[in-house]
Formats: sequence, structure tokens, C-alpha cells
Amino acid sequence: MNRYWGYDIIKNSFVPHQDESLSVFPTIINLKQKTVFCRQHKRWEKIAAFQQNVLKTACGKLYTGPFTQDDTVFNYNYAVSKKEGNWYIKVNSQTVSTKNRRLLENIYEVNTKRKRLFKNGTPIFEREDLTGVLCKEITSEILSDMGAAYKEEFGICPTVASKLGGLSVILGYMLSPFNINFYRIAQHWGLNPYDPDFAALSSGNTPTAENEMFDSMDIKPTKTLRKLYQKFPQSVICYAAAQDMGFTDVNLLQKSPAPSFYAFLKYFMISFAGGQITYFIREPLKQFVRDMLALSNQKTVWNSIERTVGFFADQTVSPIIITDAINMYSVCAPHLTDQEKKEVMREGFNQYTHDFFLRRQEQLNLEGLSSSHKVEANVPFTIEPEFMALEYKAGRQFRENPVTKELEEVPDKERFCFYVAKDSYTLKQIGSAMSNCVGWGYKNAVLERRATIVYAMFQNKYRICIEVTPDFSIRQALGPHNTQLCDDALQAFFEWCDKKDIKRTHAFGQIHVAPHG
Repeated sequence: MNRYWGYDIIKNSFVPHQDESLSVFPTIINLKQKTVFCRQHKRWEKIAAFQQNVLKTACGKLYTGPFTQDDTVFNYNYAVSKKEGNWYIKVNSQTVSTKNRRLLENIYEVNTKRKRLFKNGTPIFEREDLTGVLCKEITSEILSDMGAAYKEEFGICPTVASKLGGLSVILGYMLSPFNINFYRIAQHWGLNPYDPDFAALSSGNTPTAENEMFDSMDIKPTKTLRKLYQKFPQSVICYAAAQDMGFTDVNLLQKSPAPSFYAFLKYFMISFAGGQITYFIREPLKQFVRDMLALSNQKTVWNSIERTVGFFADQTVSPIIITDAINMYSVCAPHLTDQEKKEVMREGFNQYTHDFFLRRQEQLNLEGLSSSHKVEANVPFTIEPEFMALEYKAGRQFRENPVTKELEEVPDKERFCFYVAKDSYTLKQIGSAMSNCVGWGYKNAVLERRATIVYAMFQNKYRICIEVTPDFSIRQALGPHNTQLCDDALQAFFEWCDKKDIKRTHAFGQIHVAPHG
């Protein structure tokens, strides 16, 4: 790829240059009022004519492109390089204003291995920092290079048909390299094509791409479903999820695209590892539907799902309560009577059923120890070195001895010590001490490396429990009894995130902590 890129006035686009480009003087225009700022007279003039990238003002002056609006930033030079699979882009920009002009420089790193984007050495995740950075020519070449590598390794070369561009599309491309079209990516991220904060990746709005999308979700596209998809593209995601849970009634499946059900899926579609899409609550929900269909009909079971969705939409109920209740169901299900299962179905997953499952789980643990004296065998986890490196001790390491005035090391119990859970027994200890579902709902997720559990102790007590995703972002960060982090625990959490380069917030996620400050 060419190293230097600069704006070409005649072509009105960015082209390769031999050396770094000098700054340009963009022409400031107001599209709504159809006016142009005349640099010579230092005033706004009506646009008299425009032809071949040359604009004529009412006062007779001629100005060439680039054309931009007042108070914007224009990139006039790119220096692109690739090293060890990562892309480095130096972007020279200038503020464009009728009042002043200032030169800027930023360096971006597209880290394809860690699937991170860095700006001047700092990771960025918010969409506001991603859009409008790269020109389409460089974006196209980088995507072509990445696509060729994916094609060679996986046999699939993603393509892009999006109104968005630049680093937002490249980041989405990195995060979902195995997916051919947007809808398989949307199935993972839970994104709506009409949401304002998404990078639309698609293989194009063609019949072939449409059929690929349906086929990837094992859906037979009827005329009704195609019409539903054309009217509400996100309906396919809902339809596929409901079908995956075990519903086959076409009338019920066509009800699934309700906005509330889609929002429910969007919140819980959170894991992508090893090329496989994984729902955090997928298997427990499938088991719940399977158990309930043995006791009732599809319509009644669907109504139960809708009640759960309603609780999710209720801001007075914590979404974590719903998550825990669904996961605890799969543990308690073998020990529930048919009547108890019917009561759960009537209630849906809410605070009441969560507390019921929590009591039942504690009862099962006690009964297991007292009657059979058998304890479930401890299962060690194979944790990669990069995740083991998440262990950390927050707070001051040394303090002054009040008597000797010498520095002494602060004991571990007086610091927030972050550890990685290395076996199932540790998970049970965490779950029991913090009254959460980690002990019985996360063993398989950690074994399959869909999650890593990090916990922090302070004053010999479990104070923080964190679920880290395979891409080093946070899925949950909570205190005892699934409470929000606050005060010293929140400060320790922020320090740990900063030191370990962990995503606290990002374009596609949410962290459950109390507001900072």
C-alpha cells in the first residue's frame, strides 16, 4: 500500500503522494443557505455557480475544493504503514473556521491481533471517536488487505456496503471477520440497522446476500417473512432467536419481532468467540422452553417469555436479576416439581422467581452436603497467560510507618486484590460469599473460554465480581448481592481497568456500575 496520501483538488479525492502533503485551504460553505465564505472579502457570499470542483461566488471570486462547513476538521494528509499485521495511520488535520485555523496531528493504530483501535496510544471505543477519520480510499485498501487474510485463513471474505466508513467500519470488520453479511453480525451484537450507533456491515442488498442471511440462520424464507424482513430488518434476528429457543408456531414466530423482544435480545447477545455466536442466556432459555412445552402449549410458553421481556423493560427491575434467574433455572430445573415449573412459567423471570431459585439453590447445597456428603469435584480451568495477567493489587503499595517513619508495604488485606478464578470451586466460593449466580451459572462459560471471572477481595471479604469477555471488555462488574459498585470499590475497579487496558465502555456494551463522581 502507498505510504502517503493527500487531497487532489482536480479529482476531489485522496490519491497517493511521494511525500507528505502540505496543508490545504478548504472552502467553507453553508449548504442550507447556499452561501460560501469569501476569504478575500472575509464575508459570506451567495454561490453563483459550481462546475468541475470550482465554485464561483456572487462577488466573482473562484474557489476550488475541498468544500466543508464552518467549524469542522479536515484531514489533508495520511501516512500509512503496516507492521506485524497492524496498521498505523498518522492523520494530519486542520480546523476549518471563518475565525481561525489550527493544525492537528493524531496517530491511530488498528491492532488486528487484539481487535483494538488506539488513538495516540490510548484505546478508544466510542463511535464519536471513530467516524470521519479515514478517507474512503485508504479504508477500502485496508479492508481489502484484511479480507484477503480472512479469505486465506477461513475461506470467507467479508464485504462492505455501508453509508458509514473509516475506522468505524474497519473496527466492525475486525470484530466479526467470519460473517459474510450484516445480519449475522447483528445476530451477535443485537444491532438494529436503523440504530444511530452501529457500523452497518453487509454483503449488499441483493437477493443473493438476502438468501445467504436466511440460510445462515437456518430460516426458510416465506413470502410473509420476506415482507416482514423488508419492513423491519431486525425481525429476522428475533425470528431466528425465537426459533432457536424451540418455537415452531409460525404465528408466534411472526410476533417475535416486537421492539421489546428485540431490545431484550440486544441486551443479552453478547458473546462471540472462535467464530461461534453465543447467547449468554441461550441454553437456559432453550431448556426452559423445552420443559414448559412438555407441560403446556406454545402460546402459553410464549406468553411467559413476553412477561419476562416486560420485566426487562421495567426500569425498577435490574436486568442482572433477570439474567441470574434464567441461569439459575437450568441448575434448579431437575429438582423442581411440575407445579413449581408451572408457577415459574406464570410468573416469568423476575425478582420473585430469582429469590425463589436462590433459596432453592442454597437448599440443594445444604441437602447435598448433609445427606450424601458428596461434594462436586473441583474442575480446574485452563486460563490463558493474557487473562492470568489481569490479576492486580489496587491502592497504595507502600505507606509510612508512624513510629519509624520508614516506608513499609501495605498488607494485601488492606488493598483491593484482583484475582482470576482458576477452578469451579473458587466460583462456588464467590457465588456463596457474594450471593450471586457465579457459583452455578458460569462454570461451562469459563471452561469453554466464553468468559473469565475476576474477583476482588478487601479486608478478607469478596467485594467485586467481574465477568470479562474474550476480547477483554466487561460484561458485568458488580458487588455483593449484585449491587452496583460505589465508593472505594468503584475507584479500585477503575484503577484496575486503567492498568489492565480493559474496556469500561464501548460501542456495543454496557457496564453495571454506579455513576462515577
